[in-house]
Amino acid sequence: MTGAPVEVRPTVDRAWLERAAAEEPIAHAFALWDLDRNPGRIRFFSAVQGESTIGYLLVWLGHPVAPIVHWFGHGTAARALASVLPERPAVAIVPEEAAATVEAARGPGSRYPLLVLAREATVPVAPPARAGHVRPLSRDDLPALAAWARRLSDPVVAEYPFLDPEAELVWGAFERRHLLGAVRAEVRLPRVWILGGVYVHEDYRGQGWGRELLGAALRAASAAGARVALYVREDRVAARALYERLDFRPVDRRLWLDLGSGLSP
Repeated sequence: MTGAPVEVRPTVDRAWLERAAAEEPIAHAFALWDLDRNPGRIRFFSAVQGESTIGYLLVWLGHPVAPIVHWFGHGTAARALASVLPERPAVAIVPEEAAATVEAARGPGSRYPLLVLAREATVPVAPPARAGHVRPLSRDDLPALAAWARRLSDPVVAEYPFLDPEAELVWGAFERRHLLGAVRAEVRLPRVWILGGVYVHEDYRGQGWGRELLGAALRAASAAGARVALYVREDRVAARALYERLDFRPVDRRLWLDLGSGLSP
């Protein structure tokens, strides 16, 4: 369909998305999950050439600071998606070659290279070293979780005060009932889970708490038979080393483009 005009539509073709996800489950995991679980907090825009979808924007409206856009699509034709990007402030997570197109449409941004790491479901997970210190959170824990996140004022934990721990899977690390860190399963599909919000208070880093939190999430994913993926800034050396020790391996590279929001990954 080369040469045919590109139309941008305010929707996504579910059948096409499911076929795309069958080939690249991690790349399209957020789109499938949010389409079913968070329809009131997202917007889709698709670039369609003839009858073929060539790319889409998934606009997440659930962040308290700014919309976060996931851009999927390569090549010249997908550039039409730039016309429907949210106005500044916003964040766009894009293929590196799309960054110039985004900036031409919405102005310059701060660039943070991201690695997408994945871990196979068949890799064994070590048992916990601190049994009883890491557990799934319940609604009773939400006030403590929200207070902890607000004190930190870090973009990584900004969505925690707005979560329902009984509708989502969130794990907390505790010492003497004091919350030290958390991790959440942002996506839980049959084939793949995506973890996010991985954070340990700076006073407790380097003591194994991050490994304990991730281990709890990995054991849950393994029990469900799911592969696990996450995003990490390429320059976060300590975080990458932890993930590598837990058998995560790079599978993709993206770019976090901050368009005036002040948010960094």
